[in-house]
Amino acid sequence: MTRRSSSCRRRRVARALVAPIVLPHELAHALVARVAGLDPTIELLPRWEGPTVPLGRFDAVIDATTPTWVIRAVAVAPTPISLGVAAVVRATGTLEGVLAVPLVLALGYTGSLSGGDIAVIVNPTAAREAGRFVVPPTRWQALSVVIAPATTLAVAALLFS
Repeated sequence: MTRRSSSCRRRRVARALVAPIVLPHELAHALVARVAGLDPTIELLPRWEGPTVPLGRFDAVIDATTPTWVIRAVAVAPTPISLGVAAVVRATGTLEGVLAVPLVLALGYTGSLSGGDIAVIVNPTAAREAGRFVVPPTRWQALSVVIAPATTLAVAALLFS
């Protein structure tokens, strides 16, 4: 076995482990992007240069005519979709006791906005100028530390109200 094939195998295993955790969040972005007429891509464990390495990355080509509200809607999509799923689960009465905590955690994580999501929401013009959903870092990205528990609490409130 070569070093390269071993590395590829480890990367495949890592992607398989990360996929169930990361894909729902990235798919929420992709769903809204597709509805808005964009052509989304998702990459698990992307090669990335920066202070943090994302587990997943959503992207789509943004042209000069894409409205900033569309860019923001795509960036914020995981939160309302996760809250919507929580509301539907509650309304249908399909929540069972033992599944409640994992569902709260999964929907809370899926709905939480990353620093990159927040940066795009704050500066959609930079995303449009870049032609994709990557913008320069901003101090607002630190809000993700507050948004994650707030989203999880909102999911719990919807499920258990």
